[in-house]
Amino acid sequence: MLNRQITKVLKENLQFPESTNLQQRGIADKIEDQCAEVLKQNFEDVTPPRSRRSIEDVNVGDVYVDIKTSDAALNFKMPNMISIDRLRKLDKDLIYSFVIYDSDKKAILDTFSLYVYELNWEHLAIQNLGKGQLQIKNMAEFLKSPTSNMTKDQWLSTLQEKAIDFYRKVQNDAMKRQAEWEKFV
Repeated sequence: MLNRQITKVLKENLQFPESTNLQQRGIADKIEDQCAEVLKQNFEDVTPPRSRRSIEDVNVGDVYVDIKTSDAALNFKMPNMISIDRLRKLDKDLIYSFVIYDSDKKAILDTFSLYVYELNWEHLAIQNLGKGQLQIKNMAEFLKSPTSNMTKDQWLSTLQEKAIDFYRKVQNDAMKRQAEWEKFV
């Protein structure tokens, strides 16, 4: 599968970038750029993202690839993945390539690639951002068991259930806030 090929290529070719005077986001940007370059060098049909706001960092064939970096030197992280509305409307597969690095040790610790529907729901949440944002609840816990045993259809069914639950909660919260404002005047 393509995700395994991407993992292999990144593991064999990624190196921690020159990072003198860079903050965490600068290091992450350099790693993401390096990933895109490695993929271009090792796969035939690699194209850039469709736009600046695209979900993908690169396209490999007819698959979106979004590179997610995580600095192990930082304590708690809850990375945003994708808007659930955009996820619902995807027109082709999406692979997340995770690159775990340590900015203190200046090392790439691990990299792995998963189709979005392989992400373990135990570590995912839908948060109240925009129309709902799929998010990893705790990156350290996610890294212990990132993959799901669900089929793609089961995963998408769970997404649907969790999205409906999320919108019910948002609706209830909005009604409570509205009631508080009605009492205010």
